[in-house]
Amino acid sequence: MEAGFEKIETDTVGGVRIGGWEITSCHKPILSNTTIEQYSHELGFNVPEMIFGDNYLRIHHAASGCTIELTALDGLRQVDTGPDSAKSVQVSIAQNWTESSRRSRGDITDVIKPFDWTFSTKYRGSVSSGLSFGASDSGIDYAKLMVRETILFYDENVLYEDDLGDNGTSQLAYKVRVMPSGFFVLQRFFLRVDGVLFRIYDTRLYHEFGSSVVRREFSSREMPFDSVKRRVPKKKHDDEDLSLLNNIPFVDSVMKDPIVEYEVASLP
Repeated sequence: MEAGFEKIETDTVGGVRIGGWEITSCHKPILSNTTIEQYSHELGFNVPEMIFGDNYLRIHHAASGCTIELTALDGLRQVDTGPDSAKSVQVSIAQNWTESSRRSRGDITDVIKPFDWTFSTKYRGSVSSGLSFGASDSGIDYAKLMVRETILFYDENVLYEDDLGDNGTSQLAYKVRVMPSGFFVLQRFFLRVDGVLFRIYDTRLYHEFGSSVVRREFSSREMPFDSVKRRVPKKKHDDEDLSLLNNIPFVDSVMKDPIVEYEVASLP
């Protein structure tokens, strides 16, 4: 469906209005220490070192008033804080890291909950009332996404990131693409714990303008660290380019056979 569109451009927000939708992405600096402390008290655990709490992706349908958002705070709300959550990834540095993190943020004195120190989240987005996703037998039609067409708006943005005390990477980020035919979103939680594992949780959203549904897919993958490391190509003198273990597209290409859930929501 070809449609007229209007670009949205401010100092911090970019986006587009098209086909009855307003799609905006906001970039702002890392949160202040005061706001980080507020987040920690609200959540009950120490938040990631780099949290971009004012960043967001907002997808708003004007006719129905329905909105889908991606935010750091809502993503962190789904971090496990159960009694065994701190043991979710068994590794010797985990306890040392959490204790060190607590000491380094001594101003946060009331945060005593155990929590998943990797900040793993199965967050699928924040959905307003009136839009409800349910299980579906079919997923996104990727053939349509492979059709070459003009990109009206593209952005990528980080919601939070932490280096796990120099023992890996934990990151929640998203990419959004708007074409004349529809929009596509990939939100990815990526985890690397050195010597232990890699983990990827992906949420994909797709809507074809003119249709009455939004499709969502959630996929999960996990692979031992050494299994990914063995896939690193050899360089001269049989050396390995271990920098590829920090390269998310490379790790993504290695980790196969995701577990995928298909969902669909009908617009009111």
